[in-house]
Amino acid sequence: MNRTRELLIIDAWKPLDKDIVGAQELESIQQTVLEGLGTSVSPALIARALADQGVRLWHPEILQADLRWRESNLLFSAEDLTVDNLEAATRLMDKLDGLRRRFENDRPELEHLYREVRQIKGELDLTATNLARELEQWLTVWLQNPGIFKEWLELRRATDEFRARFPLQA
Repeated sequence: MNRTRELLIIDAWKPLDKDIVGAQELESIQQTVLEGLGTSVSPALIARALADQGVRLWHPEILQADLRWRESNLLFSAEDLTVDNLEAATRLMDKLDGLRRRFENDRPELEHLYREVRQIKGELDLTATNLARELEQWLTVWLQNPGIFKEWLELRRATDEFRARFPLQA
């Protein structure tokens, strides 16, 4: 664990003067870390740092807080990732572009988005369908230069290769 982050967590915990740390204390510590470092940390990470210092933890609340935090930090829903036709693939790409624009001034979130996209692309590599291969190509272009993606996609859809692979959608 990053030593600076660990020290900030301990420093944020001390003034709380609590024998047992639960969800409320975690939220307070999270806010202090966010203000101090400019990035959010998971309740589980905070709990681990505190446990390393011998702090007693209220585990049920910590697990619930961590689950809530992780769910709130998901960029994509299961529906977003259910890409079974070109329309769904296009919706996913539109969402990616919207998230990129939303995070353009938030470096940690933008990096998180790019990591997620690389993971999706890697999972598509394991799928042998025409649609998966096509979407993998779209993601490659988006990762390389998201600013030109929409224009590139228009050109891609006009190619003979695309029309041959997806005759009803072209």
